[in-house]
Amino acid sequence: MKKGMKTMGALVLAVALTATACSGEQQNTQGENNARNDAKQPETVSPKEAPSFKLYVSDVNKPVPSGNLLEDPTIKYMAEKTGINPQITFFSHANYVDQLKLKFASDDFPDVYLGYGLSQGDGALENGLIMPLNDLIEQHGPNMKRVIPQSVWDSVTVNGEIMAIPQPNHTPSSRVLYVRKDWMEQVGVTAIPTTSDELLDMLRKFKDGDPNQNGEKDEIPFTMRENFSWTGDNIWGMWGISPYEGIELNGEIVPGFLHPNFKKGLEFMQIMYREGLLDAEFLVNSTPIWSQKINAGLAGVWGHVPSDGYKWQESLTDSLPDAGVDVITIPTPRGTGYDGPIGATVFPVDKSYLIMKTAKDPASIIKFFDWLYTEEGQLFTELGVKGINYAEESGTYFYKAESEVEQKTEWRQQFKMHGYNEQAFAAKYTGLMKEKMQAAIEISNAEGIPSLTMGMPAVGQNLFNLYYEYHEPAAKIIIDGAPVDETWDQFAESWRAMGGQELIDEMTNWYNNNKK
Repeated sequence: MKKGMKTMGALVLAVALTATACSGEQQNTQGENNARNDAKQPETVSPKEAPSFKLYVSDVNKPVPSGNLLEDPTIKYMAEKTGINPQITFFSHANYVDQLKLKFASDDFPDVYLGYGLSQGDGALENGLIMPLNDLIEQHGPNMKRVIPQSVWDSVTVNGEIMAIPQPNHTPSSRVLYVRKDWMEQVGVTAIPTTSDELLDMLRKFKDGDPNQNGEKDEIPFTMRENFSWTGDNIWGMWGISPYEGIELNGEIVPGFLHPNFKKGLEFMQIMYREGLLDAEFLVNSTPIWSQKINAGLAGVWGHVPSDGYKWQESLTDSLPDAGVDVITIPTPRGTGYDGPIGATVFPVDKSYLIMKTAKDPASIIKFFDWLYTEEGQLFTELGVKGINYAEESGTYFYKAESEVEQKTEWRQQFKMHGYNEQAFAAKYTGLMKEKMQAAIEISNAEGIPSLTMGMPAVGQNLFNLYYEYHEPAAKIIIDGAPVDETWDQFAESWRAMGGQELIDEMTNWYNNNKK
């Protein structure tokens, strides 16, 4: 799963995925970083002679091969290089988890399947169906042991047992701030703001300095989307808070919005709104409206995923070709009086693969995935098959991006198991695109807020709904100017009474039993 499905952490993600259902099942079944070049490679074996395993995977909303999958050049390449035959069933991405649940309910189990962390609402881990992998990885996974950081292993470990094969996330901090640097230059801001006070000062200059140079006071210094999404992360992140993620408070694990530091972000946004620095429509901006405001040259600062480090530059340049647009990403400023971690929620794992206890040959599964962590495997999953997706001359790779759509190989991303590969990155991105993307990646890896409940199974729908109860009192504080401490303390007390304490107890017990 890519970044758009990872906005609220594992608890929110799990229920959101379970609730997703629209298109029908699509099935086609066959019956960190740089690893060293001298990594041990498996012997090449004819696919017909190879051991095999049954794999369930999402199609990521892309065309997938059909018929005899071993005749597909990409799958054939993996089978030949690993000596192992993956028997792949692709499911429609839109209802992937629902299809897993149906298959599991009818005892139709794969040997291994795609996940996003440890729990995505399919129930397999919670019901004891997943195989611990410590010994198998120790024996058959030398490349994954070398490439995967300990923090990533920790994210898929429960009570000392590794429960999934993880892909490190190359942009672990899930949000970064985007700023119109050309606006900064226009209003005389010479240094990137590093504190919450400096950020306020810059926003004030954006409001009053006519940085878009149209002679009108139409600038929106700071915009965000409905339901406090996307940019709210980095505001609260200045004080080390993610609203939905678990954090310790007085011996309990609570959602971030119950922590006292959450009120710092509310105070900050109250000032922003009062002074006209925050988009007046921030509570109702749909994605198209929000994007339209940015691309129309009205917004100075917004938050979004770090993987879009160049896309905003590209889209704004297209819409405002004569404006001299320069979009940069900046580190999250530090909140006044706070000295802990800052940024947005850290998602150490991009995706994962879970092996069922019923798997007939788990060692072959580990060997297959271990090859994907080698330098050869990394370049394959990023660049594709030589002669189809890229050319190579004297050690230089020439990637043909258009080939992915033309050859219908975009689904290959589901087998990318590393985070960042410098050689592949250099082949895929050059010039300004590379510069902008690299800057966002570096910020995402340099900051971030850990969640103590990352990987926690989904809670019931009634408890899940409690996560959104903070929106109304937060709006009263920001828009109506209600007193922060009094309003929020009353909300916290009533929230616990309406069922929040039960949610806190579940979070605390899970953490104490699985992660402490």
